[in-house]
Amino acid sequence: MAAVALQCIPHHTHSGLAYQHLHFRITTPNGIMTPTDLADLKLPPGLDYSQGIVLEGKGPIWLYGYLVHECHPAAWVGCYDPRLGAIVISTHTPNLNVGEVFKLELPAGILA
Repeated sequence: MAAVALQCIPHHTHSGLAYQHLHFRITTPNGIMTPTDLADLKLPPGLDYSQGIVLEGKGPIWLYGYLVHECHPAAWVGCYDPRLGAIVISTHTPNLNVGEVFKLELPAGILA
């Protein structure tokens, strides 16, 4: 079994901007993953890189770094902050800026 489960859910921000919500959770019995677990981690098939991807989940900063790198081809990448919403951290879209914040609700159907 993989140490991290990834779930991609099509969603949209409060302003109506469509994106893909990439939820992750650590699945090991003790809730701990190691850097070697990254070797087996693959993004879900069928991601639409013409849209943005928002990363959300509880994990180490180096897991976020890896996922940001893997999602780089997307139109934009954001990280979810429960206090603020989605913060754009990378963009290939002239209409969005790094540091821009989008209000959103977590999508229904996130696996616990």
